[in-house]
Amino acid sequence: MNLPRYMMLSFSLLIINLSCSDFLETDLPKDQLDQVKVFNDVATAEAAMNNVYVMLVEGGFLNGNTADNPFLMACYTDELEVVSTQNTDPRKFYDAVILADNTAVKRLWDTTYKQIYTTNNIIEGVESSPNLSEATKNKLIGEAIAIRGMLHFYLTQTFEDVPYIKTTNYNLNKSIAKQSTNEVMNLAIADLKEAELLLNDEVANTERIRINKPVVQAFLARMYLYQKKWTESLQYANLVINNPLFELEPIETLFLKESKSAIWQLKPTIVGFNTYEAMSYIFTANPAPIAQLSQSLLNDFEVGDLRKTQWVKFVGDTGTNAHAFKYKQRGFSTPTKEYSIVIRIEEMYLIAAEAEAQLGNWSNFNDYLNAIRTRANIPALNITDSNLAENAILNERRIEFFCEFGHRFYDLKRTNKLMSLSAVKPNWMDYFKNLPIPQTEILLNGNLKPQNTGY
Repeated sequence: MNLPRYMMLSFSLLIINLSCSDFLETDLPKDQLDQVKVFNDVATAEAAMNNVYVMLVEGGFLNGNTADNPFLMACYTDELEVVSTQNTDPRKFYDAVILADNTAVKRLWDTTYKQIYTTNNIIEGVESSPNLSEATKNKLIGEAIAIRGMLHFYLTQTFEDVPYIKTTNYNLNKSIAKQSTNEVMNLAIADLKEAELLLNDEVANTERIRINKPVVQAFLARMYLYQKKWTESLQYANLVINNPLFELEPIETLFLKESKSAIWQLKPTIVGFNTYEAMSYIFTANPAPIAQLSQSLLNDFEVGDLRKTQWVKFVGDTGTNAHAFKYKQRGFSTPTKEYSIVIRIEEMYLIAAEAEAQLGNWSNFNDYLNAIRTRANIPALNITDSNLAENAILNERRIEFFCEFGHRFYDLKRTNKLMSLSAVKPNWMDYFKNLPIPQTEILLNGNLKPQNTGY
């Protein structure tokens, strides 16, 4: 998925600017594409879909920059310690002083709804195209509605009640009301279930950079887990675990682009570039330019854990200043060595373990949990107690997914343990479980009221 490939098709440059500068702009969008032309043949339709992946890499919930959600959520919780004293968004998130006019929150909201608008434009254009084959239509619509569901999942887990947008119709979208988290989750799952029927197991170019059926099944496993639907969550996790396309990759090679752990990853948009994550987290001299791994996270690694020796790098000789080192290629290489892994097989094992514990299947629980622990070179556990199992899962997820797409925040939130952050953040309040809806959006659309509690 190299940028020059897209640039050969001039219309793809227009797609980047799809929709409006704000989610609820007061004038009709002037740059809406002619769907008939864009989706007239396979090449242009594929390029439109490719551009959605470019948008995901470059901003929003799946972008690894210091200005976007994954890094900021690591600052917000107890994964990163912000050492910079500048009044930037990482510092504001670290100090938990986020207001309804916060620029990062507004950017996240706007970017995500633009991405959703683009998926809806593809769905509508592909559905109405007379020239695309049924197989091509199924593939493109399946990818688009899956991404639409995933993005709404992230929105509702971050803001709580949000609008679920399924059309490009401006007149409907400009005054749309919020829906409850339960409604949004059900709609997201419905989108993914439809995508599951439309897609197959095909892996494009073996790079795992396009949405296929296993990606959809992995996200369904996660979404059912968040809904506490243990049987459904276990079913989908096992579908992916038992898929021969995936296996537990050794710790030291897990984040290479050839990783067999990767279910879905995002390819950099510039030839030879690696990941934004490496640029964001790695530093070579003290003090860190923005943030370093928190002492509480470093203390939570067990003795001998390969994830600490392979995924953490200390700077200096004090043994306290460290950065995430999952992605090791900072900047360019020939060729690109690392893509950004969005979802991976290890999560399916821990989802299955959590579901089995909730269902009281202790032997299976221990098997799934210990598959992750054994490959990290730490002792196997034998747990038959619900409270111990819950803590073990939360601790394992903390170590396994640190500095990955906000997992820590969403795990603490869904298990009602966010207030535990008060141990390291004395001013932490219960209402911090949701970010504020951007105040500008509420001013444009009164149906987005009320503002989230506390803001």
